[in-house]
Amino acid sequence: MHEKPRDAKSYFDGVLENINIILCNNFYKNEDKENLKFVKAKIENWYKIYKKENTLKSIDFKELENLELEITDFFDKYVATESVKENYAERLLYDFGCLEMIWKDEMLGGKN
Repeated sequence: MHEKPRDAKSYFDGVLENINIILCNNFYKNEDKENLKFVKAKIENWYKIYKKENTLKSIDFKELENLELEITDFFDKYVATESVKENYAERLLYDFGCLEMIWKDEMLGGKN
């Protein structure tokens, strides 16, 4: 049985869901959560624009790069200590990376 391919909306939902879980979880340090609150606000703004325009092209490269660094840093801090069943840092990095790939495809003309 084949799964339906995921779209940008499902990756936005995944990123936001994982951030929300992390923010409510005592396992993660508060100073790391503060950085994720900023990431969440940016992602929510991008998602709002995506829902209106049905494209990721309005996302600025520098903003995307900065959020990628924040998420990668967060992942690096927690990947070795998170339980396998609660690997939210890994899920966050994966879903964000997929959004980034969709953005790149759109910017290179792969999608309209």
